Order: sequence, then C-alpha cells, then structure tokens
Amino acid sequence: MLSLNGWTLFFTVLNILVLFVGLKKFLFKPVMNVVSKREELIQNQLTNAAETKKQAEQMKDEYQAELATAHDQAEEIIVMAKKRAEEEYNQAISKTHEETEHMISKAKADIVIEKDKAMKEVQSEITKLAMQAARKIMKTGDVHDTGSN
Repeated sequence: MLSLNGWTLFFTVLNILVLFVGLKKFLFKPVMNVVSKREELIQNQLTNAAETKKQAEQMKDEYQAELATAHDQAEEIIVMAKKRAEEEYNQAISKTHEETEHMISKAKADIVIEKDKAMKEVQSEITKLAMQAARKIMKTGDVHDTGSN
C-alpha cells in the first residue's frame, strides 16, 4: 500500500520547487526573451511595411497628380497650337485678300492707263486723218465739197 511519509512528501515538494525555479530560470526566461525579441522584430517589420506602403501610396498620388498635370498641359498645348494655326490661317486668308485687292486695283489702274493711252493714240490717229483729209481738201479744192452738200 501506499504510505505517506513526511520526509518523502517534503523532498517531493522540494524537488518540484527546485525543478520549477530551475525551469523558470533556465528555460522559461530564455524562451520568453526569444519570443519577445521575435515579437519586436515582427512589429518592426509590420511598422516598416506600413511606412513603405504609405510612401508607395504617396508616390502613386504624386505620379497621378503629375500625370494629370501633364495631360492638362498637353491639352493646353494642343488648344494653343490649334489657335495659332487658326490665326495663321486667318492671316494667310487676309493677306491673300489684300494681295487680291491690290492686284485688282493695280489691274484697274493699268486698264485706265491703257484706256487713256489708247484714247490718246486714237485721238492722235483721228488728228492725223483729219489733217490728211484737210490737206486733200485743200489740194482738190472746195468744188467737191459744195456739190455733195
């Protein structure tokens, strides 16, 4: 049968207490230190990951803002180019109209000059013919002229 002896009980309790203190000092404390360091490392990695993610999102936002700005600038450049092309087109049309008007007015002036020149030539020719007719009449006399009236 089982008997309880005082000394056996005392040494059993003492063995358990020594075992508990020894395990606590040599096993639990180092294991808890390792676990604590591991938790700290994991927490640091999570913090770094969150910071890196935040920086990446910030860079993404900056990139999108720059992209939007570049898009706006591109549209502005296109609008300005179209406006400049339209102005140049209008200037070319205006210049062409001015040149056409100038050519027409010059042509009209040339026509007037040519008309005056032609009129002077005709008048000169008429004057010559009249002089020739007057000479002929002077040579032949007034006889033919009075008979035809």
